[in-house]
Amino acid sequence: MSDILTIKTLGKFSVSVGGVTVSDASTRSYKMWKLFKYLVTNRHKMVTVDALIEMLWPDSGPDNPQKSLYTLMSRLRKTILSDSENQYILYRHDSYQWNPYLKVDLDIADFEHLVKLAEGTRDDKEKISLLEGAVNIYTGDYLGEVEYEIWVLPVTNYYKRLYLRALNELTSIYSRHGMQDEIIQLCSKAIEIEPFEESLHEHAIHALFINGDIVAAKKLYNRFTESVRKEFGADPSEEFRISCQSVLSTGNKQLNLAAIKRKLEGESTRTGAYFCTADIFNQFYAFDKRSDERMKFPVFLALITLETDASDDDQKAFKNAMYTLRQCLIKTLRTGDVISQYSKNQFLLMLSARVTDEAKAAMVRVKRIFEEESKGTFCKVHVHLSQIGK
Repeated sequence: MSDILTIKTLGKFSVSVGGVTVSDASTRSYKMWKLFKYLVTNRHKMVTVDALIEMLWPDSGPDNPQKSLYTLMSRLRKTILSDSENQYILYRHDSYQWNPYLKVDLDIADFEHLVKLAEGTRDDKEKISLLEGAVNIYTGDYLGEVEYEIWVLPVTNYYKRLYLRALNELTSIYSRHGMQDEIIQLCSKAIEIEPFEESLHEHAIHALFINGDIVAAKKLYNRFTESVRKEFGADPSEEFRISCQSVLSTGNKQLNLAAIKRKLEGESTRTGAYFCTADIFNQFYAFDKRSDERMKFPVFLALITLETDASDDDQKAFKNAMYTLRQCLIKTLRTGDVISQYSKNQFLLMLSARVTDEAKAAMVRVKRIFEEESKGTFCKVHVHLSQIGK
């Protein structure tokens, strides 16, 4: 068979043969396409005639349901152009089965394949490419037209969880590489599909904040809060509100180390266990495994502020400078040290050193390497240092 069958199940359902769409939403074709969707959903197993009849006519069916099913199946086979030798749908032992030997272009199969490949690689560049390909395939819920049918719901939820997992993994990689614009673009597109998913709004709000667009971050927070109240009659979760607190309480002003230290010390006085999201828990766990060396010495807070000659119209030059500084910090500091981009042009560090002079020397080394790698652009780094607990 020369014409490949192409099936789109994510977002708007469609079936085409050789590039020509053969599916339609007419009342007369509803049962036939419902039969098709059920067989595609259960494509890895045989489905009995009785199960198909129960699915198609759950309450009261025609006088001769077997004959009606046979008529629907005959129409379906003709519609998807399967001939006597190459049937997409096979019949054996009073059961129907999707033919596993014929090639079909199926979006959910491609989507799941890319996600699984991404899970199996540790290379960020390759993982980004695979995950971007996967999330671009996902344009909406699986078989949205019949998503509340009991046989569809588990499959819909499975692909939705896979999609959200891919999004969170992709935003985490973007964040590690300072790709805030990509986070904003990714989450904005995903929010159109999943408008009430807190994690997407949280990632976008923090990326806007880091980019210095405080007004847009607050607007997004307020818009999401209002939509949740309108839809569910409740506020977003406490974890979401706490996570976004830095955006809500911080203006465009540049922060100093003393103010940051007071804020952090205020957070440390909270009693009871610390509740956090799964993503933050994973980061804590990874950090704990790397922190043996750090715990042997005093811990210092360092605030690094970058000044450049990049104008407001030349944001690319500014972002390149911040990215260069970020990379210098990552490759220069100890494994157990912690780095966070705290505002548009500031990094906050938590680093270990035996004495203050050693911490200062580490910062001098960072500045020297940064100046060597950013030649040709006016960039000035200011460092403020303070030991924790003093």
